Amino acid sequence: MEGELDVPCTLWRAVLTATHSNSETHRTATTPSLGLRPFVVVCDSRPNRAQEISRVVREAGGEPLVIETKSAVAQIKCSPMQCLAVVAAGAPAACPEMHALHQLKQKGFKIIAYEDGAKSWSLRLKCLPLLAGAVQILDSTAGEFGRKLHDHLEEMLYLEAKNQDEAQRIKSVMQGLGMVGESASMMDVFRSVIRFSVLSDLPVLITGETGTGKEGIAHALHRLDPKRGNGPFVAVNCGAIAASLAESEFFGHRRGAFTGANRDRKGLIRSANGGVLFLDEIGELDPPVQGKLLRVLQEKRLLAVGEDRDIEVCVRVVAATNRDLAPTAQQSGFREDLFHRLNVLSIQVPPLRERHDDIGPLTEHFLQKYRSLTHGTGAEVGPEFLGALRLARLPGNVRQLENLVRQALLWRRTDAPLGLHDLPVDVWRQLSEPVEDLGAWQTETKRPPELKAGELAPHIKFVLEANDWNLARSLGDCERQALEAAMTRTRGNQSEVARLLGITPRSVYNKSTNTG
Repeated sequence: MEGELDVPCTLWRAVLTATHSNSETHRTATTPSLGLRPFVVVCDSRPNRAQEISRVVREAGGEPLVIETKSAVAQIKCSPMQCLAVVAAGAPAACPEMHALHQLKQKGFKIIAYEDGAKSWSLRLKCLPLLAGAVQILDSTAGEFGRKLHDHLEEMLYLEAKNQDEAQRIKSVMQGLGMVGESASMMDVFRSVIRFSVLSDLPVLITGETGTGKEGIAHALHRLDPKRGNGPFVAVNCGAIAASLAESEFFGHRRGAFTGANRDRKGLIRSANGGVLFLDEIGELDPPVQGKLLRVLQEKRLLAVGEDRDIEVCVRVVAATNRDLAPTAQQSGFREDLFHRLNVLSIQVPPLRERHDDIGPLTEHFLQKYRSLTHGTGAEVGPEFLGALRLARLPGNVRQLENLVRQALLWRRTDAPLGLHDLPVDVWRQLSEPVEDLGAWQTETKRPPELKAGELAPHIKFVLEANDWNLARSLGDCERQALEAAMTRTRGNQSEVARLLGITPRSVYNKSTNTG
C-alpha cells in the first residue's frame, strides 16, 4: 500500500512545484508542449485594427485567427489549442459586441477586451465587458496599448501552456489510481480531488448520478491523503443497513448492551480510525443516526451502545449521494445541520452524457481491464462501436459503459475490432430512433449518412455570409475548422492529424502557422 501511494504523491508534488513556480526563467515557455503555436481568436470588424492586433498576437507567441463578423463567433470552438480571445468591445453598451463576448465566455474562452477610448469610459461602462466575460479591458488608442496587450497575452499563453503540462501530470496521477478522464469537467474534478486530499481533517461530499464513479473518487482522496493514505478505507452503503441495526453498526456496542449482543463490537466508525469512512448514499441514512454522526463530526468523539463514556476518534468522513440533499430541496428528509457539516468540501461528478470526450479513453481503459476475456487475442475498438457509445443514452453512466464493453468482449465471435454488431439489442433500438437534428451526432468525424449533398447548401451559405462572401476567406475558414476538429480529436498529436486528414505532418505545421 505504501509503495503504491508513493508514486502518485511524488508526481503531484511535481505538479505543485510547477504550479507555484514564478521563476522568470520559465516565462518564455509560451508554446504548449504539443509543439504548435496556440491559436488566439481576434474578433474585430475593422481590418486595419485586426491586422495590428494579429501582429501583437504573433509577437506574444500565438497564432491569430481573425473573425471579422460577429455571426462567425457561433462557429468558433474552444479547445486546448484555441482557448484565448482578443475582442473589440465596440461602443459603450453595444449589444452585438457584448453578446459576442458573452458567447465566447460561455464556450470557455479567456478574453481580453479592448476599444478606442475605453480609458475615458465611466466605471459603470467599464464593468459591462467584464460582466460579459472579459478578464481585462484595454484602451486601443492609448500609447502603451500594444505593450500592455503583448504582456497580458504572453502571460495568458504561458499560463495555458503550464496548465496543459499540469493537466498531463494530473491525468498520470489519476490513471495510477484507476481514474480515467480527459474532458474539461473531469479535469476540474481531478484537480479538486488532489487539492482536497491534503486537507485530511475536513469532510468531503461527493454528488453525482448513479454510476458516475463516486466511490472511485473517494478511494483517490484516501490514497492521496498524506496523513490517512496508509490508514483503513471503510466503505458503507447506508441504504443497505437496517434502521434497527444502524446505531450498533456505526457506533459499536458493548457486550450485553441488548439482546443478542454476545460480544463487544467496535463499529464502522472506529474501524476507520486513522483513515477514511466512506458513506455511500448518505441520503438514505436513518434520521437518529444522522444526529449521532453530526456529533462525531463536530466533537470527534462517539458513544457506543451500552457505554457510559464516549471515546475520541480520528477519522475523515467522505460522503456520496445521487440525491439533492441541500436544504432548499423539497422534502429532502436530510438534516440541514449535518448537510452543512458534510458540505465543507464538495465535488460534483458530471454525468457521462455531458462529457463525451471521456467515452473513448474509458472504453480503452475497460478493454485493458478485461483483456483476460479476449483469450489472449487482444481487442480493438472500431469507429462504429465508439460512435454508437457516444450516441447511446447511458443512464447508468460509467458503470453502464463498462458493462457494455465487458458484454461485447464476452459475446464477440471474431477477432475483428468491436463493431456495431457487438452491442446489445437495446442500443440498436435507441440508435434506430429518428434523429431530429444534426446536433445529436455530436463529434462524429464523418458526415451522417442521412445528410444529402444538397442539404449542405444552407451551411455553405452561412460560412460565406460569415466571411462577407469572400471565397478565399471562406475556404480558409473551412480549412481552419477542419484542422481544429482534427486537433481536438487527436488531442494535438501532429502526426495523427496528418494521418487523419491525409496530408503530411509538414503541411499540418504550415497550415497551423499560416492560417488566420
